Amino acid sequence: MRSACLLLSAALYALPAGAVRPVAKRPARKAPPAKASPIASPEHREAAPSVLPSTRLAAPPVSLDETALFGLGAALAPEDGAVLVAAMRPGSRADLAGIRAGDTLLSIDGAVSSRAEAAAHLRSWRPGTRLSLVVRRGLEIQTLETAAIAPASTGVRGSRDLSDHEKVLSADQWVLADKNGQAALTAAKPLSVPVPAGQSLWVRFAKGLPAGLQNGDEVSAEADTCVTADAALDFFAVPPGSRLRARVIETTSNGQTRTARLAFYALDLAGGGTYTTLGAVAEAMGDQSLARVNSAGILITPSPDAGKRAPMLDGNARLRVRLLEPLIIDEPPSYWHAGPGLGIKAIDVDGHRLFEITQAIEGRSAHKAGLKAGDRLDAIDGRSADKLSIADALERLYGAPGSEVEVSVLSSGKSQRFTLKRGMRWSGGAAAALPLPFEAR
Repeated sequence: MRSACLLLSAALYALPAGAVRPVAKRPARKAPPAKASPIASPEHREAAPSVLPSTRLAAPPVSLDETALFGLGAALAPEDGAVLVAAMRPGSRADLAGIRAGDTLLSIDGAVSSRAEAAAHLRSWRPGTRLSLVVRRGLEIQTLETAAIAPASTGVRGSRDLSDHEKVLSADQWVLADKNGQAALTAAKPLSVPVPAGQSLWVRFAKGLPAGLQNGDEVSAEADTCVTADAALDFFAVPPGSRLRARVIETTSNGQTRTARLAFYALDLAGGGTYTTLGAVAEAMGDQSLARVNSAGILITPSPDAGKRAPMLDGNARLRVRLLEPLIIDEPPSYWHAGPGLGIKAIDVDGHRLFEITQAIEGRSAHKAGLKAGDRLDAIDGRSADKLSIADALERLYGAPGSEVEVSVLSSGKSQRFTLKRGMRWSGGAAAALPLPFEAR
């Protein structure tokens, strides 16, 4: 008894078909009575009436066999040691070879007793070869032959070689890709942290600011303090050790004073990339009788004694550089060093350097440990404060989020040690890691 089969997917109507070269002349035959198949598509019913029985079976899942049969363009059903051609796709290879719905396919290049065997022959079909088909049509046996599969093109296809269907698909893919790309950009978290204009940091010239500066000269200074990403002192935006590059815009000397106007134009972040910026000198630290900055941002220093060639600033002098434009820091997560929530300043007590706490952020590790503004640190990370510059102290306080740093607090002549966690905050007794600056926005 004949049973129903899975018909071809409509999407396969676009498969190419080769030219037909029938081997035997097909005798005219009377078309069977028009009887619509309960599972045939309208296209199949118009092209060739189906002779499937009315009983409809559940369609099997698409397999490798089905994929091979799709390429032939005929829907096959088992029938007593052979296979029945249940329906045809107009313009397919099977159609152009002369196969008709209702034919019994007896062989494809040999004996065929099942759809699986037919599919195996089709999968072994190679470019440049033809398939020999034997069918029974009514009481007649006919031998047919397919067109050869064209060899795959080895050339590169350009836009002019695309079919209309391929052009439509290509246009749809571009639209979809653009839409998905825009959606990804919209959903992406910002990866940059802004440092507003007006922020300042102290810098020093390790070898001093040389004498005899000329207009256009390039100089480089090292950041001695830091700029944090927010008021909570959570993360460095510009860490100590970063370098600022400047160009001499104007310089003068009248025998009594020397002047220099510096334009800071680039920032090399310690552990990060290089950024263009615009900064100007706002203040000089030290003996103001030796160096000062006027309201126009011009550095003024006394001229050296006759016969001497002293630098404008020595290696211990500091300049405060104020950013005149906002700075956008764009660095990966590994760049951001977190702190324990402390602000400090260097002080001198009886000839010894100490670091006084200026701020202890509530909810952060230092505050949780009981540290407060006014407390004095005599050691950080096992290093005596006497041997640390402010830049060294900051670099030791900040580190990888979640790591620990030990500080020593001097009180009543005795030192007490505290272990602080970097980049952590406490709320309701529970600890949580601080989000990175660009994640918190």
